[in-house]
Amino acid sequence: MTQFFSEAASAEAVNARIGEDADERLREVMSALVRHLHAFAKEVQLTQPEWETAIDFLTTAGQLCSAERQEFILLSDTLGFSMLVDAINNRRPGAATENTVFGPFHVAGAP
Repeated sequence: MTQFFSEAASAEAVNARIGEDADERLREVMSALVRHLHAFAKEVQLTQPEWETAIDFLTTAGQLCSAERQEFILLSDTLGFSMLVDAINNRRPGAATENTVFGPFHVAGAP
């Protein structure tokens, strides 16, 4: 367990602070998120202004959300993340047509 935060061991330091009473699956998901997010920042050498722009973007998206409008789902769609989650949760044989989330071409119960 890493006690102190350093650039080299940043993810380990953060993940070491996850409470022992945390749900096991939540711990797995959040630990992986932290590892990948920290690896991304290191890979692109994220600058402070870039980080601030990202925070502003996420803040604005959150402020636009309402009961009728969910901007983070639209962001997930834009990044291809919604399709990836659908593909993971609805794996098909190699010769099958590609998955699609609900949309104009969705047909309930399609083979």
